[in-house]
Amino acid sequence: MTDLDERIVRTLRERAEGTVDTDRLTSRAVAGGRVRRRRRRAGAGLALGVAAVLGFTVATGVGLPERVRPPDAAAPDAATAAPPRLENVPGAAARPDLVGTDPQVLHFGFDPARARYRGWHVGFGVESIRVEVGGGRPVSVALARSADALWEYAVEGLPPGATGMTGGTVFDGTDRLHREGGTSIWIRLWQPAPGLYARAAVSAVTAEEIEVAVGALRLGEARRCVAPVRLTTLPAGARLDQCTVDAGSFPATLHMSLVVNGPGEAETRVAFDYARSMVTGRTAGNRTIGGRAAYLYPRGDQLELLGIPKAHLIVDFSWSHGDFTEADAAVLLGGAQVATDPGDPQTWG
Repeated sequence: MTDLDERIVRTLRERAEGTVDTDRLTSRAVAGGRVRRRRRRAGAGLALGVAAVLGFTVATGVGLPERVRPPDAAAPDAATAAPPRLENVPGAAARPDLVGTDPQVLHFGFDPARARYRGWHVGFGVESIRVEVGGGRPVSVALARSADALWEYAVEGLPPGATGMTGGTVFDGTDRLHREGGTSIWIRLWQPAPGLYARAAVSAVTAEEIEVAVGALRLGEARRCVAPVRLTTLPAGARLDQCTVDAGSFPATLHMSLVVNGPGEAETRVAFDYARSMVTGRTAGNRTIGGRAAYLYPRGDQLELLGIPKAHLIVDFSWSHGDFTEADAAVLLGGAQVATDPGDPQTWG
């Protein structure tokens, strides 16, 4: 279990009778580089690197050292999280112009027999997925419609704002070693198709795990980012802007964050935190949403929908500077569809 996962479990246990500090839970996330006038939009994006391939053949799996051997899909492991497949939605290979345009859609995926999903994110014009391919270290993969979008999207493991890119960066598929702040990261940049840019990154001694991840990449499919919670209603004039899922320690824990924007700079966040070991203590609310108990926290800027086993579902509108209200939070929670068992991906639907 990573340090982040331990903090998630610890925080969920500590806050069983109170609000979850989602800022602390996502403090290791990477901002897309853009800054709003009122506050940074950091923390909503997972630290997910980059990669994509079309018509680009690489060696995969055969003869690899044990430390980077693809995971055994038949191993009797616990349930594996993955963004649900979307049918009748084109992948990045067919429609690169759609990449990063819909925060609910990832226009690529991975062969589940060769890579395990550990997190995914859509925002800032970038779609990114983090996978493990057998070496125990996450490989970050991201796609964008422009090099500029990747320029603004930081790489996990490097200092904030570091992307492994310079003004003379060439998308030629070369693996380059970057050292910043005492951290060594292998980064590959390339353009797998016209209008499509890719970046892959891994913190490791060699770039072999990038090879495995690229070999497992699937650009002909699309997947849904919003899982295991879906928002079916939004306040008037609002739109979903970002989706982040951290499944690094699933099925023990899962963290999900959805950023909703309103007119101007208005912004609110819907946070879902699940822990298999958590005992949800609060049952009595002080509000009712669609016949279900809800709880408005004493500060008056966080609203939680109660009755979800082993989880907290909270709308935090403290960032909205009054532009989002309790009524708006009630609209979001009233239309939220939660999987019957967040610990079972088969129920995510």
